Amino acid sequence: MTDMIMANNFTMPDDVKYYDKNGNLLSKEEKEALSNELPFANWFINDLNVLRKVEFQDLETAMIALKKEPIFRNINQVDCNNLNRILERIHDRDQDNRGDNMIDEEVDQNNLTAIEQILEKCGMPTEETAGEKGMSAIWLVIQHASAEKRTEYFPMLLKAAQNGDLERQDIALMQDRMLMDAGKPQLYGSQILMNEDGTYELHKLKEPEKVDARRAIMGLGPLSEYVAFWGLAFNVEQVSD
Repeated sequence: MTDMIMANNFTMPDDVKYYDKNGNLLSKEEKEALSNELPFANWFINDLNVLRKVEFQDLETAMIALKKEPIFRNINQVDCNNLNRILERIHDRDQDNRGDNMIDEEVDQNNLTAIEQILEKCGMPTEETAGEKGMSAIWLVIQHASAEKRTEYFPMLLKAAQNGDLERQDIALMQDRMLMDAGKPQLYGSQILMNEDGTYELHKLKEPEKVDARRAIMGLGPLSEYVAFWGLAFNVEQVSD
């Protein structure tokens, strides 16, 4: 089913009508033959939350539209007691949107709207209520949002990490991103810049001789190992406080 339907409880009566992509009414046998395409169909639910009809559509077109579909029609659809599944779906949408380096801003905005609706209605979930992947979804969506949104929600994410519901590494990455947004040196060395010629460089770093000590506190390995992924070298001799 679509994200909207997954996030909402509705009634499915026996007289629901099913139509093919050309608008032809389907028999029971024809509908069953298309059962694998049901998640990509158009589901029409009335104001009483009763499903009235389902229209199958071109599969490729449907899958593109599905990626852009809002998670919730409104904040009233947010079920604070059933966040795990929908947050996992948001996580997958966020990562799928980055699979080919062609980011669709509409998908990111829909994900952010859903996360903000969840936080407004439910507050920050915990790993127990949202699962590890669900908590990661909240962090990912905010990390991929604007500088203003990162600043707004960072205190909530930091508290979640302090409570053990988020990884310390996530906080380090967002803190570095926020410092870079402000034009300041980063603390942990997580932010790598790509130059116009396609080469990479490490964003400026505060007290580079102490970076590995800071990274260790946040559960991160040595910076030299991290930057090697981008073909960079970091040879600053490290000192302890």
